[in-house]
Amino acid sequence: MLSNIPLNRLILYAMLLGVIPFILVAFHFMGQKSQLSSLEQSIGYLKEKAYIQEKKQAVNIAVRNHYRDADHFYIDKYLETLDFLEPEVESLQKVMNNKNFADDENIKKRFEFLTGNENNLTFTEGVVQSNPLFQETTETLVHPVEIDAKDLRTILAKIEGTQIGEEIPSPNRPQLIILDFKLERKNAADKNEVFLLNLKLLKREFL
Repeated sequence: MLSNIPLNRLILYAMLLGVIPFILVAFHFMGQKSQLSSLEQSIGYLKEKAYIQEKKQAVNIAVRNHYRDADHFYIDKYLETLDFLEPEVESLQKVMNNKNFADDENIKKRFEFLTGNENNLTFTEGVVQSNPLFQETTETLVHPVEIDAKDLRTILAKIEGTQIGEEIPSPNRPQLIILDFKLERKNAADKNEVFLLNLKLLKREFL
């Protein structure tokens, strides 16, 4: 039967048969290479994910260490004890101490408002939400307070934990995050700049 096939065709068939194993090996190699590339991508993704997780873990540890000695009563001690609009209070005091003071009822009421508890930061605590690593509490102002620019710098320095101008933060601050911040300019009778501040904080304490 083979004798009926021309020699050149037999040679062609033989060459094709010889090439087929190489083709099969090439396909196998390409498949292995594709699997290896896919595996390398998976390993790269896992390494990147592990690196990100490690960085997050390091940040979490650093944050916990930073707030480790936080004072639970920080807001009570360093925010709710602040006095505001001291220049105006001093001016009102001088007027009231003047022997020619005409006993103006409006001046008296203004002085009592600024020196009493009505214009102090007074926070009310919300529900405490606990986590295995920390607990969070919302702190909301009971009422807005009147302040000036210096008072605002003092408040923000104590909340943010950074020096703002001459105003410095207080020690052992817990992590405080401003959730709501409203500042409105008030029309003042004198040249003093007065703002109305309303505020809500999130206090996070690490366990």
